[in-house]
Amino acid sequence: MKKYLFLSVTGLMAALAARADETVLDQTARTRLNVTIYNENRALIQDERTATLGDGLQNIAFSGVSDQMIPESALLTGDDVAVKEQNFNYDVLSYQTLLSKSVDTTVTLEDTNPATGKVTRRTAKLLAYNGGKPILQIGDKIEASYPGQILFNAIPKNLRAKPTLVVTVAAQKAGTRPLKLSYLSTGLSWQADYVAQISADETHMTLNGYVTLNNRSGVSYENAALSLVAGDVNIVRTPTPRMRQYKTVDAAVMENSVMAMGMAPESLGDYHLYTLPDKTDILSQQTKQVALLSAENVRIDKTYEFENVIPFSGEVKNLKPGIFVTFRNEKDNQLGLALPKGTIRLYQNAATGASLFIGENTINHTGNKETVRLYTGQAFDISADAKQTEYTRLGKDAYQATYQMTLRNGSEKPVSVLVIQTFPKSFEILSESVAGVEKTATTRAWTIPLTANAEQTLTYTVRVQND
Repeated sequence: MKKYLFLSVTGLMAALAARADETVLDQTARTRLNVTIYNENRALIQDERTATLGDGLQNIAFSGVSDQMIPESALLTGDDVAVKEQNFNYDVLSYQTLLSKSVDTTVTLEDTNPATGKVTRRTAKLLAYNGGKPILQIGDKIEASYPGQILFNAIPKNLRAKPTLVVTVAAQKAGTRPLKLSYLSTGLSWQADYVAQISADETHMTLNGYVTLNNRSGVSYENAALSLVAGDVNIVRTPTPRMRQYKTVDAAVMENSVMAMGMAPESLGDYHLYTLPDKTDILSQQTKQVALLSAENVRIDKTYEFENVIPFSGEVKNLKPGIFVTFRNEKDNQLGLALPKGTIRLYQNAATGASLFIGENTINHTGNKETVRLYTGQAFDISADAKQTEYTRLGKDAYQATYQMTLRNGSEKPVSVLVIQTFPKSFEILSESVAGVEKTATTRAWTIPLTANAEQTLTYTVRVQND
């Protein structure tokens, strides 16, 4: 027979009602809620509720707080109120907690005769519960697999319907006033996701950005003012008090989180703050997307690159270049906003009008006037063979060598291919079939134009000094 757990109506109402020694503030007492979410799976919650207090020492119970609250970060403020003690009660009403908290108490057993429907009740003592079946003492017998129903007349002390922060405060005078609870919680995170639509001629793109929110904190945040902080905030990984580590940035967030208009970022020291213009609901166990930006006609450069593929000895065949899409994050290029780190997915319009997925990559936090460079895969129709053709030792620490790279374009359109080569130490180019550019003290690059269905050979001779 299936087993049930019952509470009497009187016991349930008594448990859910305010305890005699405390004032319960649930979500109906809330007047303002600010949620500021960081990238690192945590958020700053600022929850303001109205309370009617007496004079002197008393307990205030904030119910419905996050069950992943970091208790040592909690801060309660209010006029003429001093905090004396805080207790975070996260043992909430469930099958397991009700049984475990009722050990050594008397319960009522209810049996129903399947033939007659007659109900009989008797008392028993709950001896133990370790996560399996409860062990009961019924008279002088021990029952380890009772098939009937167990009734409870009261909820055990400190077991609550929702996670609750109980704060003992001293009020200088009686009256009604707002109380503001601020705390850090894990279980809330956000990330940026971008979708780029590249034009058929591969010169421009449309970029749309979205913020993806995840709420796994165990509670809903309804009608909340939402802010997002972009930047890598240091997190203390050991179980030591964390409030001090966040004091500087969180104090700034508390003062500035309602100032930003729209999703345009606001500079916040070494971070950026984004604020949603309208209040929103962030429901428990919900993934939510909010628009971040939209930009059209963003200029891009698409390049094919071979980097450090020419062997210092021997020969390699059928090399494939990497494909890179680059764009400048600046106002003259329809952007110029601080771009939070995230994943960017690229699509391209074909001549038929169809849109194809061509790759994805991640970007780091990107400020104004910075360049974004995305690797999207390897080219299909472009290939190369490379080899060393000559080698002469010039001494213990120097040599001279000639290299050859044959590049092929099997597509119907002309392309340019960038060949980048890094040498072990300082080098000198003695001759080259295509003029190159020195990028660094040890790196040279050549841009090789390839017409449709054609090939071209790059040959160069280099002297390398290893000392």
